[in-house]
Parts: sequence; C-alpha cells; structure tokens
Amino acid sequence: MIAAGLALWPAVAQAGKYDLDLTPLGRLEQQGNNAVIVQDNAAFRSLSSELGTIIAPQPVDPADSLGLSGFALSADFTINTLSGDQDYWQLTRSGSSDKAAASMQIMGRKGLWPGLEVGAGATHLFDSRMWALAGYGKIAIHEGFHHLPIPSIAIRASFSRLLGAKDFNMTTAAPAITVSHLFGLGKTFSLTPYVGYEALVIISRSQVLNANPACDQFPDNYNEDPAACDFPLADGSTTSRPASEFVFQDGGAIVRHRPHLGARIIFSVIRLGVEAMFVPGGKSEGEIDGETVADGSSLQQQYTISVGLDF
Repeated sequence: MIAAGLALWPAVAQAGKYDLDLTPLGRLEQQGNNAVIVQDNAAFRSLSSELGTIIAPQPVDPADSLGLSGFALSADFTINTLSGDQDYWQLTRSGSSDKAAASMQIMGRKGLWPGLEVGAGATHLFDSRMWALAGYGKIAIHEGFHHLPIPSIAIRASFSRLLGAKDFNMTTAAPAITVSHLFGLGKTFSLTPYVGYEALVIISRSQVLNANPACDQFPDNYNEDPAACDFPLADGSTTSRPASEFVFQDGGAIVRHRPHLGARIIFSVIRLGVEAMFVPGGKSEGEIDGETVADGSSLQQQYTISVGLDF
C-alpha cells in the first residue's frame, strides 16, 4: 500500500534546462513620461537559428535508396554545440551555461519505386519538453554502380515542426544533396562513406509574451502584487498597469549551411552510422518594422552515432 501511495503521489513538474523562457528578451523601459516595451529581436533571431539547427532532422544516411521492399528503423544520438555563453542562451534557460546539448532522433524509412525513399520521425532535445516532428523524401538520381568507382547521388528534402516549446512557433525545411559509394565486404557486410550539403531554412516567431509577468494585464486582486503594476516615470509619477505584452515577429527566413560527412555500416540487418556536421555561423539578415535584424549565431558542430535495423 505504501508503494502504491507513493506511485500515486502527485509529482511536481520541473522545467528542464532547455525549456526556454523568452520573457527576459523583452523589458519595460522608461522613455520620458512613457513606459515602452524594448525587445531584443537580434537575440531572438540568433537563438532561433541555433535552436533550429539542433532540432532540424539530420540525414545520417548515404545516397543509395532502400529499394522497393526496403525498410529501416534507427535511433540517432547527437552532441550539438551552441553558444552557451551568449546572453540569448544565458537569459532564457535555467541552470549552468553549457556549450553542448544532447539530442535524439528516431527515424523510420521506407523505400519506394523507382529510387524513391520517404521517412518520418521525431527529434527530442534532452533536458527539455521539446520534440520536433519530422519527415523527408529522397530520390536517388544515380545509384547502383557498386562495382565501379562511380558514386551514388541523391537529392533530399526534409521538414520539421517544433512541439513542446511554450514560447516558440518554429518550422524548418531543408533541401540537400548527398554523394556516397558502397563498398561490399563479403555477403553480409558493407561500408558506405558519404558527404553532403544541406541548406537549412528556419522560420520562427514567438507566442504572446509579457515583459512584466508579475502584473496581469487585467485587474486581479487575488493573484498579483499591486505594486508590481506600477512603473515609475521620469517625472517621479507612476503609470499603473502599462501595456507589457509583446511578440517576436517572423523577421524572414533564417538560413544555415550544413555540410556533413559520415559513414554507414551494415552487418546482416544491423546498421551502424556516424556523422559529423559543421554549421558555419549565421549570416542571414531579416527585417522587422523597418529594422534590420542580424543572425549572430556562431559555428555549430553536430556529432552523431546511429544504431538501427535495415530490412
């Protein structure tokens, strides 16, 4: 009975380190006799750029398609670097300022005719509630010359949609090209190294945020401190309950370039893979209300180990 009681005892929900809170990126500021909202659009764009790079689906696969009857399942574990010492990470997450975050991708793949392949899965950022549902399509435009020094070439397109992030509304899309060559060793073992390039496009905006969360926009005598709703002005007076809600708008597509290389090993039906991505810092600029907003993200690296089954 004691064990049953402990199992049924209500648990307190704990926010993870990467359950990001965007509220600190906006604040109420005194400008003369007005209280205005000042929001850091550049920080939001840079944070979206690095987060989108982490949660976007990764290929972890060579150019060859699975074939009409082929089917594969894999679990991919990735270490992602990030600019943990930058304000846009320091202010929005809890805990220590790590410069790396772990994620896991689960992906199912199905081969179709002729040379087509589709897949669907999800990516989870550990120490958070965030998941990204993902899908992709691939067409092998040149494959099958395994006994000649001729590479296989495939074109791929993927997308993802972020879930579980209370402040973010984010979608990613990415066209890619992959070149690989299969080396067979015996009848049950193969090694396929590959290289590729992906142009990751991130579309991001926020939900409605409150620069003064201690004060509700609507009067509530039970759940708020009345003093928190009084904002001091330059003339010594105060304004009661100033407008404090704001939104980070979509400032235009964020583009990240993701060159990568890797290798896949298949032994019988067991598949193992490794992949490394090197993502240069973001350079794309957006515009919000006539203001140019730069992507200040830094170089990111992503190192992946993949395990799965290939039927």
